[in-house]
Amino acid sequence: MQTGHGGGGGRMGFNRPPRDAPERPVRRDTLWRTFALYRPYRRRLTGVIGSVLVNASLGVIPPLLVATIIDDAIPNGDTRTLFTIVAIMLGVTAASGGFSLLQAHLNTRVGLSVMRDLRGRLYSHLQRQPVSFFAGTRTGEIQSRLTNDVTNTQLVLTDTISTIVSNVAIVIASVIAMVIISWQLSLVALGVTPIFVFFTVKVGRRRRRLTRETQQAVAELTASAGETLSVSGVMLAKTFGREREQLERFDATNEELTRVSVRQQMTGRGFFVLVQTFFGMAPAIVWAFGGWLLFNERGGLTIGEIVAFTAIQTRLLFPLAGLLNRGVDVTSALALFERIFEYLDLVPDIKDPVDPVPVNPATIKGEVAFRNVDFQYDAARGIEDSFGLEDVTFAAAAGRLTALVGPSGSGKTTIGYLMSRLYDVDSGSVRIDDVDLRDMALRDLSTLVSVVSQDPFLFHASIADNLRYGDPMATDDDLARAAKAAQIYDTISGLSEGFDTIVGERGYRLSGGERQRVAIARAVLANPRVLLLDEATSSLDTKSERMVQRALGELMDGRTTIAIAHRLSTIIAADQILVVLNGSVVDRGTFDELVSRSGLFRQLYVEQFTAIPTDLPPLGGDSRVVPGSDRGRDRIPEPAD
Repeated sequence: MQTGHGGGGGRMGFNRPPRDAPERPVRRDTLWRTFALYRPYRRRLTGVIGSVLVNASLGVIPPLLVATIIDDAIPNGDTRTLFTIVAIMLGVTAASGGFSLLQAHLNTRVGLSVMRDLRGRLYSHLQRQPVSFFAGTRTGEIQSRLTNDVTNTQLVLTDTISTIVSNVAIVIASVIAMVIISWQLSLVALGVTPIFVFFTVKVGRRRRRLTRETQQAVAELTASAGETLSVSGVMLAKTFGREREQLERFDATNEELTRVSVRQQMTGRGFFVLVQTFFGMAPAIVWAFGGWLLFNERGGLTIGEIVAFTAIQTRLLFPLAGLLNRGVDVTSALALFERIFEYLDLVPDIKDPVDPVPVNPATIKGEVAFRNVDFQYDAARGIEDSFGLEDVTFAAAAGRLTALVGPSGSGKTTIGYLMSRLYDVDSGSVRIDDVDLRDMALRDLSTLVSVVSQDPFLFHASIADNLRYGDPMATDDDLARAAKAAQIYDTISGLSEGFDTIVGERGYRLSGGERQRVAIARAVLANPRVLLLDEATSSLDTKSERMVQRALGELMDGRTTIAIAHRLSTIIAADQILVVLNGSVVDRGTFDELVSRSGLFRQLYVEQFTAIPTDLPPLGGDSRVVPGSDRGRDRIPEPAD
């Protein structure tokens, strides 16, 4: 088996995100899942539909009353009947307005609540995805689906159901009224509708495909902007002088988005212009045919009935055109829901057990054990070539320091991933106090294990907010104590806004050493039983490393510590050092023992101790490395010949 991977610069397994699916028929489950989003709001939705139906019924009353006015009240000079009908028409119109307001209020509340739920559900589901998913997916793509895709469903979620129900109700009521007045005129008015429906379906399918292309272009643009306008991206562009190339790349993506968007917006426009034109000419056609029937005394029509028919027809045409348009909108929006459901359908690799073992941090000693652990990066985790860990077995005693050393890519960082359960083992087990990590709730595990890496992440927030990420209930005094323990209190106190200072994106307003010490203070507040140090000082200068080492000494006191080390000078005092090569632990012992017998460790020793600074305090505070290069180097054991 090919093994071996880890280290700060090593590769990580990727779970590739779902790619946009090619054009395909609308899946029935997509429709049902979209409808299911409204389930928590059934009562409000019932109110919306009820007000829509009442409104649709009220809408056909005035045209029918017009026929009575024209055929009876006015010819007979019946003023009382005229005023009564007018009063009824005014009352119906006022009632219709009230129901319309109620409908709009309920509809907006329901639609925006569904959007909120969908966005929250998607965010929550993404949080449960493994690290490999985020490592293999551009952040802008995730953000685009979470924000742009969900936002663009607003028209469908907030307006479509009520619009469709309203238009369908109006169309049905209008068609019934028209048929009652004259079935002959109804055939003329509605004869071409099936043709329009056919072409609407065709246009909707094409618009759906273009919607997917548009959202993919939006995601690409969002990802590009997110990368190039981040602090790291801007610094990289400026130092390499690549602003022009990045602008050209952005312009090309922007142009592609514009091109696809224009196609999406214009698809079917000519068809709908034809529909509107026909609907505009329809009343004239009805008048012509109705006049012919009236002149030839066929159909038993009166002038009032023809006026009422055309009024109802006019009321019918706009909802009918709206249904055709909304059908296209819905079909297009289904492409957005498919993209969202693709993420919601991702199955997390790391899950809570059905019946987790209760964990009380106060009683946990922190004994860590790897037992016959095998782990393989493979195609299932997004990497075609196989590498990983093989038969890794070791125990880290509670409250002691265990160090992992080895060349880059040997598997050290992968051991750290398994320790914090960012991945699950393929076989064997990782245990804390003899409890398999897979039997613990993930939230419980996070209270037991904290990680300090070589590149700690800080939010664009105040120092206090970043520290409280370790303990949301921490008081100001708690923050001060943690900062003092992390050797960062004096630095924070010297800032004009102290703990309220905004650190900038990823903490770029702080130096590397300051970011490390803020991260250490955050870990102090988290108060873990097990501490994982992933080359926490490898990228720091000598002065910063000295301060961070002292802070780490405070943090490690009384805690089980597993340190992935690049500089051997920092782990001289380790209680146990594991030498990792090609995914296996090939030797173990103390510093002196390994220098004496391990060829690989001796090689690393010779490479580093010929040029290392000798005034850095090692982890654990061993006195063999002291200020003064001559004295310090004399106290370090020489490798045996």
